[in-house]
Amino acid sequence: MTNQDLGDFCFDFVKAVDDDIAFRCSDDARKWEWLTLHPAHCIAVQSTNYYCLTGVSAFSGRMDGEKWTALTSFRWKTFNMSAGAKHPVRGVANQGGPKDIGYACKFYDAANELVYEVSGEGVVFKTRDFEGWRAKAKAEILKLPAPEIFEFAAPGDVGVSTRPECFISPVGETDGVKYVDALVTKETGFQPNHPYIGGSGDHVNSTHVFDVAQQAAILLGRGLPLGGGAKFLRYIELDRPFRVLVTGESDKTCAFLMSQGGYNCAEVDLEFNG
Repeated sequence: MTNQDLGDFCFDFVKAVDDDIAFRCSDDARKWEWLTLHPAHCIAVQSTNYYCLTGVSAFSGRMDGEKWTALTSFRWKTFNMSAGAKHPVRGVANQGGPKDIGYACKFYDAANELVYEVSGEGVVFKTRDFEGWRAKAKAEILKLPAPEIFEFAAPGDVGVSTRPECFISPVGETDGVKYVDALVTKETGFQPNHPYIGGSGDHVNSTHVFDVAQQAAILLGRGLPLGGGAKFLRYIELDRPFRVLVTGESDKTCAFLMSQGGYNCAEVDLEFNG
């Protein structure tokens, strides 16, 4: 997510057949800086998804500003990502699903070509003392010592241009299993110091998670993913390292397990052309 107003990226909402909601997407790359990235880039996919979900939820009346929500799973697939690929200019969303938050959306470019299919599920914290629960969880992880020095990979090796964009270490290996360590800080993980990613600043968000996985895949010799997904098991805290194990590799996939402080936090898989 980024720091701009929620209602601006998606607009002109219209309720269509079967309770689908159609809308348009901004093409203003001066305001939405991630529109300068390739459409397959995880930051572009996740940012488009976030503003779709929040905009559609606000339009349909399903967003309750008094309650906290959390994404628990997400999947996406890209289309027409060859040379000249374009960002979407419109979308159609459906908010069905068995969870508190369930949705699916298709995005199209100006030529009416399909760009993304995304779907996700989440929960609404209806009764839990979210702030108290988060404070306790944060305190447990923040008891861990902060690294005096963290060895980041060279930005060019993970497909980024600047140091604040790089979140991971060089590849290591233990007992035959490859891994990287990752660190997202409040100082460099969000706009304005990070050129594209914003958010609440409460935790490592889903955009960070997918960007970390994408950087690890690039470091392992892959290009931009053309699809993938994740299960979010526990919040990853800012300002403390977390381990990213490579749990599977094939010609067309990379899978990762992210853990912090002894807790499994996210399972991520990315898909490639092969």
